[in-house]
Amino acid sequence: MPTITVQAADSATAMDEIWAKLGPDAMIISTSKRNGRIVMEATTDGAKPAMAPSVEAGFSDIFKGQMLAKPAATAKAGNAPNDGQMPIPAAAGADIAALRRDIAQMQNMLSGLVLTDLDGVNPSLSASTRLELQRAGFSAASLNLLKARYAGLAYGDGCDAFLGGMAEKLAHPHAEALLSKRLIFVVGATGTGRTTMVAKLTAMLREAHPRKEIIAASLHGQNASNNQSLQGFGRLLNVPVCALSLATPVADFNKMTDYDIMVIDVTAMPDEASQKIAEIKAHVGAKEIGIIATIPGSTSRAMIELTMQRFADLEPMIALTKLDECETTASEFSAYVEQGARISILSGTKSVIGASIFASENILLQYLKENFSNHEAIMPTGTGSE
Repeated sequence: MPTITVQAADSATAMDEIWAKLGPDAMIISTSKRNGRIVMEATTDGAKPAMAPSVEAGFSDIFKGQMLAKPAATAKAGNAPNDGQMPIPAAAGADIAALRRDIAQMQNMLSGLVLTDLDGVNPSLSASTRLELQRAGFSAASLNLLKARYAGLAYGDGCDAFLGGMAEKLAHPHAEALLSKRLIFVVGATGTGRTTMVAKLTAMLREAHPRKEIIAASLHGQNASNNQSLQGFGRLLNVPVCALSLATPVADFNKMTDYDIMVIDVTAMPDEASQKIAEIKAHVGAKEIGIIATIPGSTSRAMIELTMQRFADLEPMIALTKLDECETTASEFSAYVEQGARISILSGTKSVIGASIFASENILLQYLKENFSNHEAIMPTGTGSE
């Protein structure tokens, strides 16, 4: 009976070649890896009849055929007892012998396999693009969401297309419209740079509207404390500061006689704050209200998801804060895309004036490319689209 040896890039290709040359009766003798290629030796000697193959049979067909084919009888009825035990029927003995051979053959089949992401099976499409992006930290969900962007492209073009699609999804299309709102609410957990963002927005508004009266305020719950930080920023920027509570009537927010624009630091609990802001929005009008949530650059996926859930009803813009202390990684950008978040401001911490910019698509794309370039710089060379 013939014995052949084939070499291929992967086990599936090698199995297809063996199938074409030896047919469904082929049995794998050995599998090894040599110079980065799979080397597989096969024969038809002693092969059992297999299931009838389909016209376009491949690895899975061979595997099923060899495992499920009815084994030939290898024992005769009336075998002698086995070491004093009950005699083993001929059919059972044949099944056990066939099972052992099948297990050994399956081990040979699997020994040369290389596990990879499902979308990386065909290296001629976008395998290395997807795998490298996933290795950089982008989630499978975000890669699936933007798959149409990079599928079928070479490695470099595929990565650029993916990052461009992510920047497009993340950038708020009307971020600068925030400066035209009468009431701007800044929400976020303590320590996220929320109060500092109120000061930054106040400074940006003073520059954009030098003739308008601008005031900073805090919206607190029952357990209110004096907001020393906001008062300090008020003195620094020479703007008045006031304190509001959840008990303040909604109608009062529409009575603007002493000021034109109010920037509000929301210190109340998220559920109470969301309800109050929703009532004010309904009374004053959505066009007059701006809402922005502060999230530091180093925030984990879990906290990003929690923040977005807490303020989901408000549909806030996102301000990435403290970017001069830490950066936002691929995993975190993936979380924003999955949550449908829109980033409007990129901000640092060390300076109140001149330390924030609106997050346009081009700016976010540049940020993403720099992060991905840093990842590529520490990865071993030799990646490509083939």
